[in-house]
Amino acid sequence: MTASRDEGCAIYVHIPFCDRRCPYCHFYCFVNRDPGLPRRCAQALVREWELQSPRHPGPVRSVYFGGGTPSALAPEGRELLCAWLVEELRPRLAPGAEITLELNPESAWPETLEPWVAAGVNRLSVGVQSMDPEVLRFLGRLNTPASNHRALELACSLVDNVSFDLILATPPERSGGREASIALLDQYPLSHLSAYLLEVHAGTRFGRDVAAGRWETRADEEQAEIYLQLVAGLAERGFEHYEVSNFARPGRESRHNQAYWSGRSYCGLGASAHSYRFPQRWWNLADAQAWCLRIEAGEPGIEQREELEDSAIRDEELLLGLRTREGLEPAWRQGREALWSQWEAAGLVDPHSERPRLTPRGWLVMDQIVERLSRDF
Repeated sequence: MTASRDEGCAIYVHIPFCDRRCPYCHFYCFVNRDPGLPRRCAQALVREWELQSPRHPGPVRSVYFGGGTPSALAPEGRELLCAWLVEELRPRLAPGAEITLELNPESAWPETLEPWVAAGVNRLSVGVQSMDPEVLRFLGRLNTPASNHRALELACSLVDNVSFDLILATPPERSGGREASIALLDQYPLSHLSAYLLEVHAGTRFGRDVAAGRWETRADEEQAEIYLQLVAGLAERGFEHYEVSNFARPGRESRHNQAYWSGRSYCGLGASAHSYRFPQRWWNLADAQAWCLRIEAGEPGIEQREELEDSAIRDEELLLGLRTREGLEPAWRQGREALWSQWEAAGLVDPHSERPRLTPRGWLVMDQIVERLSRDF
């Protein structure tokens, strides 16, 4: 991690608007009722970069437009951000910089995506989530299997680096629907997949539903089996499992996310966005109106800052290292050989790697492993 801290920065741009809030989502986003807010937020995003950029010298190695639903941004907001990408960011971009746009299938049309690609977006991430209509209804999604196909076909026609997301182990999911989702890799030239076991967070509608006993999540053993079957199926298709939830064709790993996992600097723009430059982290107000007011006044939109202490830096290095295939520095074995050997015997740690790194089975219990190692310090 230390060697990569000053190798340029990654920019995350948060677009908080959604056409519908999904019941599982715990990120800051909302259905907008103010027609002037998209343009106002876009102007504030551009202004915030002016305020933040002195803290992030060096080349910009990746830009990630996330949300929310960036592909559903109103035209006036999209035009402002595309012009910013061309006029302000392009001179700062490192050679071969990765520029990603998240999109939902229902808002993926030539008129919503082509301006972004013309401005420099070279990677598209499609929120498919499932090819099972019943699962999509359960997840509260607006997309359908038909719109998933349309969005993937369009995305693959515009750029040669397309990723898609899946949510696994929902209560209505059946093996046939899961297989149909994975089969998209055989139908389109997709380069990357992010697959997540359904997580239920307090404060979401799903969190309230589960707390009230309206439905139950799948048993841990069943979720583990679904995950391991996915890992095996993707390996057969030539996808490398490079992070606990991420799979890629060789050379197509998400460079932006790798900045987070390797301890590089990143700059978050927009309401609720997080930024980091060793050893400090700060995050913005999770209120679009309040954040806009701060930026318009020429003030930081920051809600809070923290300076990481040595113990927090160590714990973060441990967690981030174990979640990727790179694993930890060999020094993490010293004095803990019996513990690592125990995990190797249980199939949780790769016995053939010089660097301590987890297997897919180990990733399923990563939190317990991190907690156990943290107690040694």
